[in-house]
Order: sequence, then structure tokens, then C-alpha cells
Amino acid sequence: MFRKSRIRIVALLMAILLLTLLGTIAVIYGVSYREMSQENREMLELYSSEYLENGGLPDGDGDGDELPPKTVDDDELLPEDEEGQLLESEPSTGDSVSGKRYLIRIGDDDEYGRLRRLDLSTFYSVVFDADGSVLTVNNDDPSQLSDEALTDLARAFLDSGKSYGISHNMIYLVSGEDYTLVSMMDNTLVGESIVTLLRYTVIFGAVAILVVLILAILLSGWIIRPLEENYERQNQFISDAGHELKTPVSTISTNAELLRREIGENRWLENIRYENDRMTEIVRSLLDLLRAENAASQAQGVHNSHAAQMERLDLGRAVTAGVLPFEGKAFEEGLELTCETADDIWIMGDAPQIGKLISILVDNAFAHTKPSGRIMVSLTGVKGTAVLKVANEGEPIPPESMDKLFDRFYRVDSSRTVQNQNLEAQPHYGLGLSIAKAIAAAHRAKISVNCGDGVTTFAVEFPMKNH
Repeated sequence: MFRKSRIRIVALLMAILLLTLLGTIAVIYGVSYREMSQENREMLELYSSEYLENGGLPDGDGDGDELPPKTVDDDELLPEDEEGQLLESEPSTGDSVSGKRYLIRIGDDDEYGRLRRLDLSTFYSVVFDADGSVLTVNNDDPSQLSDEALTDLARAFLDSGKSYGISHNMIYLVSGEDYTLVSMMDNTLVGESIVTLLRYTVIFGAVAILVVLILAILLSGWIIRPLEENYERQNQFISDAGHELKTPVSTISTNAELLRREIGENRWLENIRYENDRMTEIVRSLLDLLRAENAASQAQGVHNSHAAQMERLDLGRAVTAGVLPFEGKAFEEGLELTCETADDIWIMGDAPQIGKLISILVDNAFAHTKPSGRIMVSLTGVKGTAVLKVANEGEPIPPESMDKLFDRFYRVDSSRTVQNQNLEAQPHYGLGLSIAKAIAAAHRAKISVNCGDGVTTFAVEFPMKNH
């Protein structure tokens, strides 16, 4: 039980961390790629507009090799003071205007910065006329693409019908009216930057996950250990108390019987015997529950001492044998009991424990079946799973009680328990379903309950072992 809780804690922490990492990667990738692509698009638009306006980059000769000198207005000029120091302590550069030296601040003019990036970037462009013939090919880096390859690439972009896109490691922009300009910019650097960013994010994220996993395992053990120790002490107390109570309970039973023989029938004596029988049943049920839960805990561990008692068991025969003793009870109480089992359904199980599980479920069905109602027991095999179902007709289980049915000493409102008025009601102490759940866990089975259409069904799913 605690082993599973520890695994759940670690799994939950890892799931949260993994989702956080994936979300972080997605955001970093999306934002970075969008910003880089947007900046490159702006560069392409600037390149295209300057080309269309000036027949090339704005250096006056159309070849785009030089960036024009920075021009400044009078209100941008900052004269030096008398000692030759800057009036404002900001990064600046000098320029001469009308024979007089002035200082201007770098970075104040965004357009100038964009032109500087434009001058340092590598662009390609192909100009087509209205008939689709090539007028001009501008190839800044012939070593990467020949003019022919560049023309074929530009024509493919033009034929795509899109004015902007990214393809073949190129960002392209189609513009122009009298003629068509296909401007292109190499996107390899952006792609490599994104890949590098993702690579290091994944690497450091994986390292972080590994570190957190180790810490989670250590912390989960530290968190669970006090609960586990408390649970073990509780079980030890139940075991010790149960064995200690067996002797006085047995002594009271013996003395009550001797006293009955001595003085005859007496209502006070009968009450003592009745309460003593109740105590005997509670002690027996507690010890059964403890053994079943210990077996379940061992079954979940690496070393399963209980597995040595397991054997290949014909579950159909075990179900039939478990239901048979209740046929007489069904006849006496006027109930209909049916049992249908499929052939050749085998599991690895402990026969006495499986018999006890069947007895608990059938007895529980008797306790909650309406007068003249039906109790239906069935066993089927579905895709490697043996499914045992015990259903009864009666009042539905309240929704708020569904999750508590298998808790120790929990009993649903007694108004659901319908007993034949001519028969003495059998006491139930809220331990039967807890024992059933523990037995199922010891056999690596899953037990569940479902209510609908006036029928309550308990189902136990065992892994089959036919070979």
C-alpha cells in the first residue's frame, strides 16, 4: 500500500515537472522563433522597399554594397562643453558638420540600426517581368547558390502563390507592381539557433528532471516512512490485541455454557452469550483482515512470501463450491440464487482465501437483497481476465457511500439491510468487504462495485493463468 503511495507521489512530481519542461520548451521555441522570423521579415520588407524605390540598396548606385553615412538634424547634435567633455554620459560617436565637431548618440535612431543590420545581412533576389522572364538576379553569396539554382528557387516561391513564407532554409517575400521582386534571406542561422536552444534546453531539462527524481524518491521515502511505521504499529497492535482477546473470549464462552447447564435458560445469560459470540466474530474478522492485508503487502513487494502458497486454481470450481452452501439459505429466505461459470478459467490463487472472498461477497448480497429478490453469481473470461460478479436486487447504495464501502468498520445505513422477518438477522461488523479487498489485492486482482437499475454488482477481476 505504502509502496504504491510512494510511487504515486514520485510519478505525480515527475509528471508536473515534465509538463512544466515541455511547456517551457514550447514557449521558448514559439517566442524565439516568432521574434526571429518577425525580425527577418522586417529585414526582407526593408530590403524589398529599398530595392523597389532605389533599384537596389540605398547607396545611390544600386549595388547595395555600402551603407549611406548617418545624417543628423540640428536638434540631434550635442556640442562639447568648454572642457571638451560630453554633456550627456551616453555611448556616442563623433561626426563633423559644417567644419564643426559634434557628438551624436548611437542607437537613438532605430532606422539607422535597421539599415546597419540590413547592410550586414546576406540577401538574394530575382526580378521577373510580367511574362515571368528573369530580368535581374542579385546573388550576394554565389558560393552557396548558383544563379540558376537561385532562379529556380525564386520561381518555385512565385508559383506557390504566397507573398511570404519559409522554405528550403529560405525566408522569401514576393512584392512589386510593374515587375515582381522575389526577395530571399538565408534562414539557416535562425534554424540552427533554434535547434541549439532546444538542444541545450532539453539537456539541462533532462539533468534537472534526473536531479528532481532522485530528490523526489528520497523525499517520498522520508514522507511515507512515519505513516508506514504507524501502520505497522497499528497492525501489530491489532494482532496482539486479537490474540490476547481470544483467551478471555473463549473462557467466557465456556463458562457461560457451563452456567447455562447449571441454572438453565436465563435471558441475562443469553445476552452474555450473544455479546460474547459477537466479540468472537469481531476478533476473528480482525485477524482475518490482518492476514489478508499482510498477504497483499507481500504480494506488492519484490519478495513475495505469500506467493509460495499460490497454486494454479480452477476458479470456476472454486466459485461453484463457494456458492453451494448458500443454496439452502436462499430457499429458507425465499430468494432466488443463480450461479453461472465459464469453463477452463484458471488463476494463481490461494484456495482458502478465494473461498473466503466468494463467501464474503455472497453473504453480503444476502444481507442486502430485497424480499423474493434475486442473487446472481457469474464467472466469465474476457481478454485474459477472469471476471467474478456477485449481483443482488435491492436498495441502491448511496453515492456518498460508494468510496467508503471497503473501509474498515464502515456500514451503510441499516435501512438498506433487508432481512426475512421469520429469521434472525446475521450481524455484520463492516469488516467483510475490507477483507475481500485485501484478498483481491493479494491476488493482484481489482475489486469494484456498481449500482444501476435496482441491482448492486460487486466485480472482481483476476489475471488469468491458463497455461
